[in-house]
Amino acid sequence: MGKRRLPPLRSKKNSQQKRRMPPLYTAAARPPQECWSIRERVNFRIAIGRFGQDWPRVAQFISTKSTGQICVYAEEYFLKRHTHSPVKNKRILIISSGC
Repeated sequence: MGKRRLPPLRSKKNSQQKRRMPPLYTAAARPPQECWSIRERVNFRIAIGRFGQDWPRVAQFISTKSTGQICVYAEEYFLKRHTHSPVKNKRILIISSGC
């Protein structure tokens, strides 16, 4: 009667390391995030000063956001900006954003 061979053991370290590693994204392949960071907000203000309401160029300047996300954020940004500023006549301010 011969000796029985056991299958090779897997090292616990290797299997745990493989499980823990998150997927890596490069800057170009990273999906757009919904929440805006402080840096993105500051860059938005800089881009508005440079490019005005040219949203595709603003989207190129802020590479982590899509043009649609920038349009939505710009609308909210301008509405907040105008509602917080003192207005003598309480009329609705219409902003043509071009989105």
